[in-house]
Amino acid sequence: MDITVTVNPSVDRLYRLDQLQVGSLNRAKLIKKMVGGKGINAARVAANLGAKTAATGFLAGSNGQYILEQAQNDQYECCFIETNGNTRNCYTIIQNDGEKTEINEYGDHINLQYFTTLIADLEALIKSNDVSAISLNGSLPPTEVQNFYPQIITKIRQLNSKIKIILDTSGQALAEVLKSNVLPDFIKPNEQEAADLLSSPVTRDCNLLKEEIIHSPLISIPNIIVSLGDKGALVKHRQNFYKASFNPVKVVNTEGSGDSVVGGLLYGLDQHYNFEDTIKYAIAAGTANAMETKTGFVQPENVLKISQTIKIASL
Repeated sequence: MDITVTVNPSVDRLYRLDQLQVGSLNRAKLIKKMVGGKGINAARVAANLGAKTAATGFLAGSNGQYILEQAQNDQYECCFIETNGNTRNCYTIIQNDGEKTEINEYGDHINLQYFTTLIADLEALIKSNDVSAISLNGSLPPTEVQNFYPQIITKIRQLNSKIKIILDTSGQALAEVLKSNVLPDFIKPNEQEAADLLSSPVTRDCNLLKEEIIHSPLISIPNIIVSLGDKGALVKHRQNFYKASFNPVKVVNTEGSGDSVVGGLLYGLDQHYNFEDTIKYAIAAGTANAMETKTGFVQPENVLKISQTIKIASL
């Protein structure tokens, strides 16, 4: 079984207009309303591929209800905790020239009571199931809880040290974990997030990324997958580095591809594949998502087909 934890999900709205006029009235057409949340997308993908998957985290209000209603179309088990307030909204505005503007709410405050409930629910899931992997996903809402993700990682390690932990977050939430004495088994930055972590320019040069990681605190992370779009990925496994490449596909929508990498990774770990096959499934899932109009969704047959074309070469 796999578990995803999404503590700050959202309802995402995509608008299109001719040109955004700052300080003026803008009339836009709503193109899409959809469930947002890295862990929810990852859970959907892992379940699509055939892994028994549970998704937990916090939901509230009418937006939370919308997410639960949409989840009825998916195959993962919903184990969300109801909180006060309303699950946040995130807005994307796309102009006709392709320029994109994003407005993301912070999310409602999460107090210690809800964090304690989350820890208790995770413990119950772990004790009642054979859990292979858990992913901790996305940004943190406002909270008085200190060391939010490090506390969760510590608890998982105490309950079952064999469970693989994937951390898919960025910014302060990730920095907090890297400064702690508990580290995840996997992180999955894209090239921009890797550049932020390494305080270096954005690059898709795998050899340059390798050298940057070797001389940074990231060297302590056992496994790293740096997504590089159509250039494949840089993969770190223990002290070894690899370049993963694949045949090009027809891209329809890249939103959620990073989350889908996590979903494929969860599936590979659940199936107890060897490291190379697990990485292939992770990258194939991210690539297969880009072929779909729906965000965080894959066709299993596409994932299998792509995984068979992926080449992993030592650096």
